[in-house]
Amino acid sequence: MKILITGSRGFLGSHAYDYFVRQGHAVTGVDIDHDIRNGFPDGNFDVVIAFAAYVGGRKGIDTNHWKIVENIELDRLTFSWAEQHCGKILYPSSCAAYPMELQYGTGTPMHEDTVGSSDTFDQYGMVKVMAERMLKLCNVPSMVMRPFSIYGPGQSMDYPLPAIIERARRKECSVWGSGTQTRDWVYIDDAVKIFDQLIHMDESVTVNVGTGKPIDFIEVAQTIYSIIWNEVVEVKRNTTEPEGAGHRYADIGRMQSLGLYCPTSFRDGVRNMI
Repeated sequence: MKILITGSRGFLGSHAYDYFVRQGHAVTGVDIDHDIRNGFPDGNFDVVIAFAAYVGGRKGIDTNHWKIVENIELDRLTFSWAEQHCGKILYPSSCAAYPMELQYGTGTPMHEDTVGSSDTFDQYGMVKVMAERMLKLCNVPSMVMRPFSIYGPGQSMDYPLPAIIERARRKECSVWGSGTQTRDWVYIDDAVKIFDQLIHMDESVTVNVGTGKPIDFIEVAQTIYSIIWNEVVEVKRNTTEPEGAGHRYADIGRMQSLGLYCPTSFRDGVRNMI
């Protein structure tokens, strides 16, 4: 396949780029050195994978509101161009698109059909909901994935796992916030294989990318520390730092119906990072 990946130097984009090249596809990557606001590469593509966006981790989302909102224009430009030049669109939405009340309920997995029923947790989620609505207007098939907490080698220190690992290497076992907040941790290799499966589908679909297993940050920090130092210690909680949403984990019923799985255990994924 002839594939265009925007945001190809970012964490998701770079892993996807390397994976699809290894699979023998003709892959073109564009990033900050080829700002898509100034135009797209010449020619037509079988699929565009639209990773180009500003994120910046929890602090970046909380402190750069207008920068986050600029993502709406990046998405609009991509979708409009893709209608004329691409056979389909693979779009990474986010679990942040889910309603705020689900992000505080400890026992509620997030089902794809609940997006749009009420306000999101933050403006990043709001931007993703807007992108999904724009895709419904497109005249080409769109595969919308809602990743949960993807992690793996090469991830920026803006994100929690690399930061927790770095602190653990200094013999500090700590988390931001209360540590009771949960996330659905998805290893990057599992995620890119799902990207591959999705680009080979013909009909538009919206699907979570998750394990369906919530793990809180206390367990995350203790697991990482025990892998590095072979001991379990008390977790220090830095309550002056933001902790984000209270709870996020995927309903994986639709994933399973499509034959999509994230088999890597959290412990094995962390070992690959360390």
